[in-house]
Amino acid sequence: MHSFLKTSEKHPSRHSLLTILAILAAATIGGNPTASAQVLNGSMVGNIKDSTGASVPQVTVTVVNNETNLTRQAVTDDAGGYNLTDIPTGSYSLRISQKGFKTFEQTGVPVTLNAVTRVDVTLDVGDVSQTVTVAAEVARLQTETSEVHADLAAKELENLPVPLGRNYQQIYRTLPGFSPPVNSHSIP
Repeated sequence: MHSFLKTSEKHPSRHSLLTILAILAAATIGGNPTASAQVLNGSMVGNIKDSTGASVPQVTVTVVNNETNLTRQAVTDDAGGYNLTDIPTGSYSLRISQKGFKTFEQTGVPVTLNAVTRVDVTLDVGDVSQTVTVAAEVARLQTETSEVHADLAAKELENLPVPLGRNYQQIYRTLPGFSPPVNSHSIP
């Protein structure tokens, strides 16, 4: 028996190697299920109500990107809520229509990187042919999450002085209210 153990230690069987590799692969793939990545698009959410404050279900909500004409559509749920996720950043036109109500349109609705834009709408009773157009920008206050962030344009990033090595994470130190992490991820 002792000689068998010495032999198997020197030459592990193919089955043993495959088992070990399978366990390592499963551990690697499983990883940390709670880890989250930065979202590269934005979202738009809101509630649709009538003039009495009651929720309006089954309303068609359409958003169109003003630069690319990308169109996304959703239908409100029974509580009058809609949720358009994974929308590329840009300026959008919002159109909300339902039989028996005036069509609502709003232009210049910004969708920004890793942010949720909320647009709540109150529909007025009217004919299908009547349209209400609002040409105002949505407030920049994000009430869907507690995170605080600021966007920097490419030109601003090119002109910012950063330490040797051009470590982009050092740019965050220039933002008001930012507390630098103890261990930056891009520092070897």
